[in-house]
Amino acid sequence: MDSSKIKWLHVEASSRCNAWCPACPRNIDGYGLRPGLVETDLDLEQFKSVLDEFPNLEAVQFCGNDGDPIAHSNFIDLIDVIPDNVFIQIHTNGSLRNIGWWKKLAQTLEYRPHEIHFGIDGLEDTHKIYRQNTDWNKIIANAGEFITNKGRAVWQFIPFKHNQHQFMQCYALSKKLGFSDFKVVKTFRYHKSRAKNFKTGQEYKLEPSDFYLEMWHSTKPAASADCMHLSLPSVYLDTQGRISACCYLADSINFKNTTELFAKLQINQDVIASTSVCQFWCSGLSDK
Repeated sequence: MDSSKIKWLHVEASSRCNAWCPACPRNIDGYGLRPGLVETDLDLEQFKSVLDEFPNLEAVQFCGNDGDPIAHSNFIDLIDVIPDNVFIQIHTNGSLRNIGWWKKLAQTLEYRPHEIHFGIDGLEDTHKIYRQNTDWNKIIANAGEFITNKGRAVWQFIPFKHNQHQFMQCYALSKKLGFSDFKVVKTFRYHKSRAKNFKTGQEYKLEPSDFYLEMWHSTKPAASADCMHLSLPSVYLDTQGRISACCYLADSINFKNTTELFAKLQINQDVIASTSVCQFWCSGLSDK
């Protein structure tokens, strides 16, 4: 493995976020920051330096573990330094910034391959139950402005017990507003039932949807190790400029640069699948 083979760069642009989602690793069940979390933004020059190491890069994904990329103080500057032919994917709760900013982002991305995943988990009355401290109306306004200015937006929906009855309403609304796609999150991360109010710390119940439970019980282990990072040569870059094989290894195995990464960690199925933090993820789950 060497830098010329890397096709996908997963970037954590910022470890800041306005939301307090109970299953997010940046907080403790939705109440209070995780001890030791450093709230910071990825340095622009450092990002440019990492981009220069990957001459055959095909995609940059802004997502990360601990923050919302839109929270980066100069996020559009990060977009500007990415080569024009590289696909850009952004994951956000969508409630930060104003419509003027979203219009500018759409104009920046207009002639570039891109998509933005807006995390919208229900309608106004249910979305806030999991996406604490976000404003549903502001998200819809921001997404609408982005779409109006030729931005490609994806509605990302996490099904819970409290919002499952609104699934078709959300899907219909996404089409009405001009979202290019509607995606349902399939992950066991949201099976966690414990949650806390972000202001008071009072516990409340967060139940997985019937759809999720049925899906979970109708899966079986995959025949071989399989995940995005195994099928597509990629690396993960966090806000502190550290490199790792993927976001699930970021807190346990990381390096100062790609040279150190490739020298000390062979990115292959045997190494990743034998790492404790990835034993579940890379064993894979496939539908029957």
